[in-house]
Amino acid sequence: MTHKMNEFTIDEARKNKECQEAQDTPQAQARKWLTELYAGNSDAKKRKKFILWLNSNEANVHAFRYSLQVWKAIGMTDSAVDWLEQQVDRDPVIVLTPKPKPKFKHRLATSPMWLSSMAASVILIAVTAIYHSPRTLEITPPAIAFNSPIGQNRSITLSDGSDVILAGNSSILVDISQDTRRIILQKGGAYFDVSHDPSRLFLVTAEHLQVRVRGTAFAVKHSADNAIKVSVQRGLVEVVDLPEQGTTDEQMLQLRANEQVRAAFNGTFITEVTQFNNETEFSWLSGRLIYDDIPLKTVVIDINRYAKKPVVILDESINDLAITASFTFDQIDQALDGLAAAYPIILIEENERKVLTKQ
Repeated sequence: MTHKMNEFTIDEARKNKECQEAQDTPQAQARKWLTELYAGNSDAKKRKKFILWLNSNEANVHAFRYSLQVWKAIGMTDSAVDWLEQQVDRDPVIVLTPKPKPKFKHRLATSPMWLSSMAASVILIAVTAIYHSPRTLEITPPAIAFNSPIGQNRSITLSDGSDVILAGNSSILVDISQDTRRIILQKGGAYFDVSHDPSRLFLVTAEHLQVRVRGTAFAVKHSADNAIKVSVQRGLVEVVDLPEQGTTDEQMLQLRANEQVRAAFNGTFITEVTQFNNETEFSWLSGRLIYDDIPLKTVVIDINRYAKKPVVILDESINDLAITASFTFDQIDQALDGLAAAYPIILIEENERKVLTKQ
């Protein structure tokens, strides 16, 4: 009995030692630091201890950089959901994101972002850190990326109570804190029904264009010719051409209900403020696309948010062909056949795409 007990004790001791050694590897320490640093409870003493650990040897630097890349990879796949669900009952974690293009002045967040409210939806977390030198780690405020797949819209309720509907194949970055409400439209389009808050502006930035509101409903979409379109359904909206670096002048327009404007990616307004048909403009919210004398290139951009195969216009001479049509997301294939029958268009079916050219 004693002999067997000794064997058991020795075996357990060996396993414990191996486990301890595994926990002491640079990779394990890096993961631990990554969690502690962004749990929202790190202080100056802990950060100093981290810098000392980071600079103690190259293995630590490489391990920490690798861990950051792994976290970033997790954030770029739907497996983030499973990972988040495992973290719900643990310490809160603050995530990091790259600095957005617009020139905002951010402060380092000091309060934790609780993940329990996020785990129920498919969210993507972008995690990155920028090393200016082994001794300098730049950390930007937390943000969350929301994406929608090709073929369907996605509805989201933000932490401030605002509702967002992403068009198919769209993406936004969301940064909401006690002081700010910032959204970056990375691609596609989105509809915002903003919860009124007189103390915090709601900012939506797309390229060099920014929309500023306190509580209203509007849509921002990437459109034809590398342009951004802002359409207001309800309330008052300020649309701002963000200044280029080194300048301070802002060009600003005010839009009211049923008004819209288009701007180039550099923020320059390329149309006057115009009126639009509310039922037609926002039909995509209910799963339908409606067009009344709209250029074919615009129709194709919308179709490609929902089509099973991408649609390509090969002949530029038909880009501005005025289209009048109405169809649901599920009727896109039939609609393309109908366009080819009703307009001077040839539709060519290929393995990976559908091609439109002049008849």
